[in-house]
Amino acid sequence: MKKILLPILCTLLCVGLFAQNEADTQSPIANSQSSDKYTFGDFFDALDLPTVLGAGITPNGIEGATFNSAMRLGWRHHKNYGTFVYITYDTHSNKYDSLTIQGSNIRSGEVWYNEIGMSVGYRFPLVKDIKAFYENPYFHPWDFYVSVQPGISIATVKNLELYHPTLNDAITGDITAGPTYEMKNVDHVVPTLRFSAGVEWFIFHNFAIFAEAAYTQHLMPTIIEQAAMDKGKIKSPSGPITLSVGLSLFFN
Repeated sequence: MKKILLPILCTLLCVGLFAQNEADTQSPIANSQSSDKYTFGDFFDALDLPTVLGAGITPNGIEGATFNSAMRLGWRHHKNYGTFVYITYDTHSNKYDSLTIQGSNIRSGEVWYNEIGMSVGYRFPLVKDIKAFYENPYFHPWDFYVSVQPGISIATVKNLELYHPTLNDAITGDITAGPTYEMKNVDHVVPTLRFSAGVEWFIFHNFAIFAEAAYTQHLMPTIIEQAAMDKGKIKSPSGPITLSVGLSLFFN
């Protein structure tokens, strides 16, 4: 997956350079700049609904590769440049092996991460003369962005417990001769800080695609990292590095 995502990012950059000559001659943006009064319609038009898919690795090596997906709700001061804010829900899973997890009696298995955060960032237009652009902004299809996102990561692992038959089991005959077990969740929450950078291309005025690289720093050890630290495999928490592609959809 990583080998696929990297050429996509390079291709987007090359196509962007080719598209600049035509895009630089476009007319100025017709948006809220032309009106002194900011309305609810302006706010609604600035909303962004990106969907993201990607793959990642953990540099500390205690977890396997992962595939991630995310949903975002964003607001942009200007569509293709300037400040933006995102609320993000991200989910991914990793395999772990030979670790004694606190609260779980399973040594090898899968950990699921649900991450929630709010990012603040800035988009830079990819134009030849950025000074002239800010003096007279126009719709340009390419931009480069960076963001930082504080949030939380909820790690969930499984615990195996002996199942105690109920009266309903006796009535329905679902009682086996040997012991049976059930899986229960063990959750652990840590604060995180995510750094990301990407390139975006507007195919249409209200539709764009983007490629993004990100690193998430765990500010406290996750349940997996604490088990690895107790075993001497790592010295401090880190987090995953991900490469993603996504779609941005606007209402206007």
